[in-house]
Amino acid sequence: MLIYYFNDFDAVQEDIVESLIQKLPAQQTELVRSIKSPAHRREQVVGYLMLILALQRQMSAIRRRTITIKQVPHSSFFLSHTAVPHWGFGEHGKPYLTNYPDIHFNISHCDKAIAVAVSNHEVGIDVEGRRRFNESLLQRAMNDEEQAAIHKSSDPEMEFAKLWTRKEAYFKWTGTGILLDHLKSAEADAKEAGCIVKSRLITPEFGNDSFYLSVAEKEDE
Repeated sequence: MLIYYFNDFDAVQEDIVESLIQKLPAQQTELVRSIKSPAHRREQVVGYLMLILALQRQMSAIRRRTITIKQVPHSSFFLSHTAVPHWGFGEHGKPYLTNYPDIHFNISHCDKAIAVAVSNHEVGIDVEGRRRFNESLLQRAMNDEEQAAIHKSSDPEMEFAKLWTRKEAYFKWTGTGILLDHLKSAEADAKEAGCIVKSRLITPEFGNDSFYLSVAEKEDE
């Protein structure tokens, strides 16, 4: 599995995004133009371009069961693109590649980073920076063991972020999106489904602050 992430948002302002849109195929250009929020347009463009980079550069890493994580500089987005992935959408809206049927991908973004995971197995990914929470959200989202871990942590906001990304990565792996009535049981549900969720604190070489990244995939058979 290959994971690319980008977090140098200051280097990709609206004028740069506009020039990058010119490099997209018609399907993606139409999708991007329909997005009103400049930040969300940037997320869509950067996520798609990282997917292209992964497909044309790193197919061997994609097919390995080990996880390779790489930070992508914005200069990479201006390289010539030979891979042109086309998207379809599953029952619950999860995108898939119509012209790479044996390759799976998932994209996540937060205010700290954008990440794309590409694998030859079904995959879900989530990223999250420091996240404030109140007691009401804590009790709705976390089970007793997770609440205790957060309260005991030296950095409760980052511990909350880590645990949240694990839940969302699993839900994105299933393709259903977040199921509110399964938030507390997400870890147990993942285990029962044979899904492994791995988490890592990412401290970038350049760009913004640290953030948590969690990725979910099927357990080795």
